[in-house]
Parts: sequence; C-alpha cells; structure tokens
Amino acid sequence: MGANFLGTNFGVLPNIFGVKFYGQVLGSIIEGNVLFISFFYILFFVMLLIRNGVIFMNKLNDSNNSIDYLSLLDFSFDESIEVIKTECIDSNKYIHLTKKLVPTYCPCCNSRMHSKGIYKRTVNHPILQDSTRLFIIVHQRRWLCPCCGLTKNDDFSFLEPGKQSTNMTILFILNALKDLNRTTRSVARDFGLSDTQVHDIFTAYVDLPRLPLPEYISIDEVCLNINSRDKYAFVIIDFVTGEPVDLVQNRRMDTLEQYFRSIPLDERKNVKGIISDAYKNYLDKIPDYFPNAVSILDSFHVTKVIIGYLNDYIRQLTKKFKQRDERTWEERAKELNREKIKGQYSQEVILLQKYKWVLLKNYDDIQHDLYHHYHKDLKMHLTTHQVEDMFFKIDPRLKKLHFLKEEYIKFNHSKFDSKEEATAALENLINLYDQSDDPIFIDFSSYLKEHQSEIIRSFTTLQVRRKTIKDSEAYYARLSNGLMESMNRKPKDYIRQTRGSSNFNYTRNRFLWATRKNPAIRAIPKSYEEIHSYTLPKRTAKKRSKHYNKNKK
Repeated sequence: MGANFLGTNFGVLPNIFGVKFYGQVLGSIIEGNVLFISFFYILFFVMLLIRNGVIFMNKLNDSNNSIDYLSLLDFSFDESIEVIKTECIDSNKYIHLTKKLVPTYCPCCNSRMHSKGIYKRTVNHPILQDSTRLFIIVHQRRWLCPCCGLTKNDDFSFLEPGKQSTNMTILFILNALKDLNRTTRSVARDFGLSDTQVHDIFTAYVDLPRLPLPEYISIDEVCLNINSRDKYAFVIIDFVTGEPVDLVQNRRMDTLEQYFRSIPLDERKNVKGIISDAYKNYLDKIPDYFPNAVSILDSFHVTKVIIGYLNDYIRQLTKKFKQRDERTWEERAKELNREKIKGQYSQEVILLQKYKWVLLKNYDDIQHDLYHHYHKDLKMHLTTHQVEDMFFKIDPRLKKLHFLKEEYIKFNHSKFDSKEEATAALENLINLYDQSDDPIFIDFSSYLKEHQSEIIRSFTTLQVRRKTIKDSEAYYARLSNGLMESMNRKPKDYIRQTRGSSNFNYTRNRFLWATRKNPAIRAIPKSYEEIHSYTLPKRTAKKRSKHYNKNKK
C-alpha cells in the first residue's frame, strides 16, 4: 500500500501548528493498519478545528472588529461609536468605547471646536447572564469653542449626563422590582448600586394612576401598618379583569369620602355592584357614593360566620370536659394524700381539640374510605366513619348542628336560574333555622334576614378575563371576594420581606407595578426634588409617667 491510502498522499498534508508530516515515514508505520489510519483522520480534523477556533477568537479580540461588541451591547444603531479595547480582570469585564473623531462645531456660533482632552467614565451595564459583571469605560472628549468659549462633552445615546448606569440598566431594575419578594437591597446588590439609587430610580419612573372604575368592584382592607393612623389600607379590584384599580392610604370614612368625591360623577355612575365582606361601613356607606351600585356580600364571609358560631360551641364543650377531668384529678389527689396530680385529658377533649374538622369541614371535602388509619392521639386504628361516630357521641347536639350547617353549604354551592328562585331557597333555609330551636342557628337566621338582599345578589355570574389565563379565554364566575383574598396576600408578603415600610406612595406603586397586567412607566422621570419631596409623618413624643424624675441624670 505504501503511503497512499484510499487515494490520499500523506506527503502533501498541511503544516499544522508547525508540525510537518512526512508521507513516507508515516506510510511505513501505518501500512495495513486501517484502524490506526481512521484514528489519524479524526485527530487531523480535530486539530484543524482547534486551529480555526484560535484564529476566530483572535479575530474577536481584534480591536478593529468592534461591530460584534456593539451588537452585543445593543449599541449597533449608533455608527459613531467604536470599541477601543476589551479586557477581563478577575470577575469583571471592561469594554472601552469612544466616539469616532469627526469635526465638531459650536451650536452657538458654528465655529469649529477644539478638543481639550479625554476623560474616562465607568458606567454599569448588567446584560451578562453569568457570574461576571460588565462595565463600559467611556472615553469622553471635552470640546472648547475658541470664539465664544462654550464647552461641551461627547454625547452618548445610551447614557445620560451624571449617571453611573446605562439607560438599559433602568429597565432591568424596574423589571426586577416586579417581584414583590425582592427587596430594594437585593436588587441593588445584583446591579452594583446602592439602596438609595434603586429606590430613586423606581420613584422617578413609576407613578401609576388609578384605573377607570369598572362595573363591578371588590373592596377590602389589607394590613400594611404604615403608621398608627394608616394601619389598614383600602384595596379596590376590578372583578372582571382581576387587576387592582387603586390602593388608598387607609379605610377611614373621611379619607374614603374625599377619595370617592374626587372621582367624576359620570365615572361613579358606571359602577353597578360593590362586593365586600360584612363590615358595616362597606355595606351601608360606600354605596352612597355610587348612585347606580348595590352592595354584594361575599359568600365566604357568610360561611365564616356560621363556622365562628360552631367554633365557639366547641370551645365551650372543651372547657366543660377539661374542668371535669381536672376535678377528677383533684379528687384522686385527695385520696392519695398528694398535693396535685395531673393526668392525661379524656378522649372527649382529644376529639374536640384534634378532630373538630368533623363538624367544621364540608362533608363532601372529607375523604371517606374503609381503610383503618392509625390515630396517634387516640391510639387506635379507625376509619373516617368511626371517627365521626365517636365525635358526635360526645354531645347529642353536635349531630344536629352538623346537619343544619350542611344545609347552608348545599344552598351556597347551588346554582339558580333567577333571582326569585334564589330568594325562595334562602327563605326556606331561614324557616328551617327558625324552627330548629337551636340558639346558634336562630342567631344565624337573624343574620341571614339582615343581609338577605346582599346574599341573593352574590349568586349573579359574570364573564371574566383574569391575568392568569389567556386573553382569548374567558369563563363565568360568581360574584365573590375570593380574588381579593388572594390579592391581599401579596402586599402582606412584601411588608414581611421588607420588615415594614413607612412610605405609602412607594409601597402603593410597588404593589400596583407588580400586580397590573401592562403597567406603564413615566415618559419624563421625576426630578431629584420631586423624588425627595416626600416627608415622613412626625412621631409623637411619648408621654412620661407621673413617676418620671425630672432631676434624674
């Protein structure tokens, strides 16, 4: 075979990394060894790819090839910028930019200006996704007009005068602040800025207005604890879209009256329904500001009332059986001539404390099976039905309470075709409770009579479009404050993460910025004076006790 294998002459192989291959010697070594020749071909092409990669990387590092870096930085739209050099020091990457040298003329007298030297500015541009940080070293020329004495600096479209970060950094910061679990300090750490700088950037660009009032609104309060007067903020949500309309500083009626009166009457007339809990001011006074609106009571809060009544009765039974057990221990201690004896509480106390879900939980939500589960507290293997039987044997009244409670749950989960049908079903339920001779459900019957109209209106269904589903999809939902209850968790989590806040305007904008679907930033950011015009409320001095010694040093 010689040095010729499959028509290949090894004597003409190229010179790779300074290594010269001689065909005659190589051919004598690999003659007849097809496997080795195949391995040689693979090695040859790998070395060729490495060589081409080295040449490609050298071209990337060439200062004349600056258009790749400008595309990476998203500055390729400005043809007047060129890259001087790039360098990497530890975990930081630096790209040096400057303006191409062209004749510059004075904007006042049109005289040709003279360059008075170059000074460097280091600006932050966090576009990298790895652990390194990117800095842009801007080589900025200073120009002087010899005629009128005007001085000016080179202008860069991606950088504002006096700023330490590019314009793109502002958008990155605002996007990071959409997460309410992120604090200002954590965002500042990621972008290499101070807490105050991030706070000022957000305040300058985000100042969201109130949305137009929709036909159906949900209202509730959320505890922000801004100060002693503004402990509970007032939340307004669009029931159809699920977006927050606004966040008011507190829920005091004088504040709410001033707020609603400032809204044009024609816009307030558009509101048809106000969904709320059973807070008296929400049901009675808020609708006064909306001529065409009616109050709607959230069904969850109605169920919460009956659950509260049943919980109170369980606590009374628990206290009764605990006192019985403690009397037994005292009698036992006297018999044994001991000062005190404390044993284990009876089975009734354990059932009332650990298994009250038998009465409180909806019957359909309880998993009933024939499997014998081991109950550690009772030290027995029991099925769910056996646990229920043991619970209801504690007191004969518990079975009746469970039945009456389930009747309202069935009514609450029903669907009615008309208002008259829902009214008839509620009246039948009220008559059942009145005839039950049970004081708990007689009181609950009075509650249903008081809010009968508000409860009936809650069975209305609307076609809604929420943020969590596609815009093209819609479904029908019953009027309720369920969306509000989940929305209230977000500002609470934010306050918990930030360990409190005393600036309501900043808290309001953070909440609206994170929960609205398409929030917009200000076209013209606020000035430094506008940002720092907010003053904290004055703290009242603590009253000194009458025992305070004025002469005490």
